[in-house]
Amino acid sequence: MLQVVESDEFQQIAAEQRTTKIEFPARRGAVLDRDAETMSISVDLQVVYSDPTLIDDPRAVAARLGPVLRRKPESLVESLTGTFAGDQFEYVARQVNPRVAKKVAAMELPGIFFEAEPKRFYPNGRMASHLLGFVNVDGTVMEGVEAQYNNVLAGEPGAVRFEKDTSGNQLPQADSSFEQPEPGRSILLTIDKDIQYFTELALADAVRQYKAASGTAILMRPKTGEILALANVPDFDPNAYNEFSNDERRNRALADVYEPGSIFKAITLAGALSEGAVSPETTFAVPDQLQVADRVIHDSSPHATEKMDVRQIITESSNVGTVMIGQKLGAEGLDEYVHRFGFGSKTGLDFPGESPGIVRPLEDWSGSSIGNIPIGQGVAVTPLQMVSAYATIANHGVWVEPRVLAGTIGGDARVDPPAPSSKRRVLKGRVARTVTGILSDVVSKGTGLHAQIPGYEVAGKTGTAQKVLEEGGYGDDYFASFAGYAPAKRPEVAAIVILDSPTPIYGGLTAAPTFTIIMERALRELAVRPSSNAEEAARAIAENEDRSLPAQD
Repeated sequence: MLQVVESDEFQQIAAEQRTTKIEFPARRGAVLDRDAETMSISVDLQVVYSDPTLIDDPRAVAARLGPVLRRKPESLVESLTGTFAGDQFEYVARQVNPRVAKKVAAMELPGIFFEAEPKRFYPNGRMASHLLGFVNVDGTVMEGVEAQYNNVLAGEPGAVRFEKDTSGNQLPQADSSFEQPEPGRSILLTIDKDIQYFTELALADAVRQYKAASGTAILMRPKTGEILALANVPDFDPNAYNEFSNDERRNRALADVYEPGSIFKAITLAGALSEGAVSPETTFAVPDQLQVADRVIHDSSPHATEKMDVRQIITESSNVGTVMIGQKLGAEGLDEYVHRFGFGSKTGLDFPGESPGIVRPLEDWSGSSIGNIPIGQGVAVTPLQMVSAYATIANHGVWVEPRVLAGTIGGDARVDPPAPSSKRRVLKGRVARTVTGILSDVVSKGTGLHAQIPGYEVAGKTGTAQKVLEEGGYGDDYFASFAGYAPAKRPEVAAIVILDSPTPIYGGLTAAPTFTIIMERALRELAVRPSSNAEEAARAIAENEDRSLPAQD
């Protein structure tokens, strides 16, 4: 029975008992910025492990190992004894410095072995932490580009297989094999390390200065969809990720949704101009409040009914006037352009945890939806979706899929570019130029005065959005934001800044000046030629600062 009928089964059991396979992890590819500056890299450390079957006196071995590994000897006894009878592998210490491992090896302790173990290292500390993600101690990728491009970075592990005797020694006459690990490819990001660093500093300063709960900033190239910087406050150190909470590690730029408020008015404007519902000169008799179904829409401050054209409505950020523009466009038209700009869908960046936002289907709109969606209420978006929409206007009406991957690099150091970003036309070029002209007025003489940059024409929009309460309705907290691009007529960079619950609450007084600091530095880093004489522009800005500001938003 044993030799014939069950022979194959027992031969397999015997082979498994005497065959050992040890895997060697492949060296993980590095993550580099657009100029090949290192963002994350793998360094070789050591694993100290034991074969408890070869250790006669675990406590004696623990007493010798403890001082070298800087561990209490009693904490090592279990890993030297084994968790069950016959256990032949137990971790003693992981990610051990090679110098310490050499000291342990010199002790020649029976049953103590070593294996190389790569550790992911982030030389810039907290910089771009939400973008990069991290790799945990077991080599499991967590979030960010580490997870997004793990199939590129990870490589293929190697392995050695050999047969051993009952004492755990390799049988010299038996078959053995060795598979060389195949290292992963490195990836080149679109991120500019210098712009990323300055963006994080400026955002952190703004959160402190305005006593905000958190902040987000994103910069991207409108023509290519390349993300130059993505920053969140609070942030974390991926070298010590377990010391930070899930809230600190959350990538707010992609995972969080919020009602955008007045920066969404650019979408309403673009749709209405595209469909011919209005022109910049179309005038409305605008009261300071308007009944729409069961809701009353208010402007930011009381005023008598005023004759306002479309340009003035957006420049001064009139809620009532914008709702009137939305009513001209109609529910179906507004819904179409909300989706055309990509709201309600993921951007294509496909980062772990990216949200598609929340856009109610047209058939589920209530009677008041046409009164709140035009002004950025009743729709929830991500910061990335919002900056992509402004980049679309900047790019003459063509939406370009956002991306952070600039290429992959193999052992031959050749850069292989990724597949081209997808594109689609959202607006006609002439409509996009008209919207840009109106958004430039917002900055030059409207609610966005603090977003002006000497020498550059800036187009953009302020936003001060009430935060939705969990039980429904709105509370007394606000998101302050500014989204825009520069130079207005030949845009090189689009950006968004969002501050959660700042003081003061207004986007024009908090997010807009933060946008200015970040954008000015980015334009200088990218060597973007000014669109006007910087000294004359600075004088004009100073004059604007002296005069009274329009109603804030």
